[in-house]
Amino acid sequence: MYNPKGIMGSGSWYGVPNYGEYVEVYYNKDMFAKQNIAIPTTQDEFVAAMQKLKSAGVTPLAESAAEYPLGQLWYQLALNKGDRAFVNNYQLYKGKVNWQGPELSYATTTIKDWVDKGYINKDVTGAKAEDAGTSFISGKYPIFYSGSWWYNRFTTEVKSFKWGTFLFPGATMSPGSAGNMWVVPTKAKNKDLAYKFIDITMRPQIQALMGNSGGVPVAANASDITVPSSKLLIDNFTTLTKRDGIAFYPDWPTPTFYDQLNAGLQELVNGTKSAKDVNTELGTEYQTGVDSIVKAP
Repeated sequence: MYNPKGIMGSGSWYGVPNYGEYVEVYYNKDMFAKQNIAIPTTQDEFVAAMQKLKSAGVTPLAESAAEYPLGQLWYQLALNKGDRAFVNNYQLYKGKVNWQGPELSYATTTIKDWVDKGYINKDVTGAKAEDAGTSFISGKYPIFYSGSWWYNRFTTEVKSFKWGTFLFPGATMSPGSAGNMWVVPTKAKNKDLAYKFIDITMRPQIQALMGNSGGVPVAANASDITVPSSKLLIDNFTTLTKRDGIAFYPDWPTPTFYDQLNAGLQELVNGTKSAKDVNTELGTEYQTGVDSIVKAP
């Protein structure tokens, strides 16, 4: 990965990823089967599935507004209305972001609508990511939209039901990225040793070990992935990358936007601010953060 703008510091810098990550839908197969719900292929079908679950007395979405899950869902909804130009403007400062435009207005109003309809509990304002994840593990909620980093944990901890995954229906892009980057500082004293270490992590056998253990390797041979559930995880990531569907994460544009986004969505869920007012506040905070980066010496 190459950053031509040098946002992290002066000049250009390069990084080598050895794994990827992305956000997808985890679902309780048993609860879906009980309500005769097929895997949705469009967002309308996804909403219909949530309505069917709610009508049966089940709150569909395991959520957290105190940490990242709800923010990622919010961003996914914006991506459903956006394109690569929207992502480039939002993430790379290529152009102005319209916080009352079709992408972000849709995302915020839809979250509010889903709260009002009972698809998301209002008490998620104080819930953390761990709370949302463990509530899915316990079988309380049938749907959890979150990152591939949960995959191996669900594989080892879910005991009482069958579960599966699918990419968010109807979307071309989803939140995601390459994982942590291997970088070698220009002033490093043992560069050759660092290069050898990076090479080791990229070897086919190491990449296969990562893939078969619930990770998302970026350089594994497909034939080396022998665990069926791991193959699905990697195939979904491959689907995203082949269609230029990796859209980074909603809090990446500024150092403070993670907390600001969480706070705004908490106000939205508990009803202290309207969707329009939340977007106005987020837009101001976002632009202030971007300006401090772009204009920084």
